[in-house]
Amino acid sequence: MNASIHRNQMPNDQKFHSSIMNCQASVSVMLDEVRKWLAQENVCSSKITDIQIVLAEALNNVIEHGFSCENSGNVVVCIDMQDDIIVVEISDNGIEFTPPVAAQTPLQDTCDIEHLPEGGFGWFLIREITTSFTFHRVANKNRLVLNFQ
Repeated sequence: MNASIHRNQMPNDQKFHSSIMNCQASVSVMLDEVRKWLAQENVCSSKITDIQIVLAEALNNVIEHGFSCENSGNVVVCIDMQDDIIVVEISDNGIEFTPPVAAQTPLQDTCDIEHLPEGGFGWFLIREITTSFTFHRVANKNRLVLNFQ
């Protein structure tokens, strides 16, 4: 397994910047690096947990659905602390993607637990846990920006 991570300290101590190849084994390495950095920045443990849940879901989806094969692309995570808001940006050079609208996520309506549809749970988690998020495709890159307050 190739689980390499490339971490660059940004000029401002309040920023985190790291990149991984699109490999499932790299996700846990990235999550560990993010957890350590957030703890170092004195972010409360419940907020770190929220960020890790959302980041894990987003990274796993990018790697699973965004590329035709593993180790063929790059995923970048940047984190910026802006007053009481933590901004997490995930960008990748994978396949163009458009997130589903809120009505398309499976947990929006009450339904029988035994007949839950496949897919969409990650977007439900993102909508429930983040304060807000945006998604754009710019210069052949998907860019997801997650805000946590």
